[in-house]
Amino acid sequence: MTYSAASVSGKKGDTVTVEVKISSSSKIWGANVMLAYDSSKLEFVSCEKGSSVSAGSLYNTGSSVNFSGTFANTSGTVFKVKFKILMDSGSTTLTLTSTENIDYDGAKYSCATTNPTVTVTSSSVLLGDADGNGTISAADARLILQYVAKIDGADKKIDLAAADANKSGDVSAADARTVLKMVAGLQ
Repeated sequence: MTYSAASVSGKKGDTVTVEVKISSSSKIWGANVMLAYDSSKLEFVSCEKGSSVSAGSLYNTGSSVNFSGTFANTSGTVFKVKFKILMDSGSTTLTLTSTENIDYDGAKYSCATTNPTVTVTSSSVLLGDADGNGTISAADARLILQYVAKIDGADKKIDLAAADANKSGDVSAADARTVLKMVAGLQ
């Protein structure tokens, strides 16, 4: 038996939906399922029971959404939660747990869970800001050249969308030249 939820992404201020699903070959009658979240990064908007639920309660505590109830079937959606993204950048992992799963004969089952993440996508790219610090400087040109020269670690530090300063579709030494022109006020 598995409870799962797919990871989602959006920009700060966006509302995203996290859908908690069940997949089980056992005939589970009822369960308690919780999705915990960081309320400093996500704001609860709403929740609703899914198609797999026959009866039960679904409520928000301020740091988790909790379901306690019975299933009509054991394959499909348990509940959906809408969150507003409060973060400027980065990601946060939600914790999905189930404390009790009981079949029609009263037997208890353990389950596996997958923890989804909510990731903030940037709303815009500052062309030339290869290091992503919010300003364009000679350091960005240096990072672009390190990337082009395949210097170890540069590929992990660079924002490729921002590094394509001349909008050619790839990152090259020409982008470093464009960045330096930007810094000098020539472009």
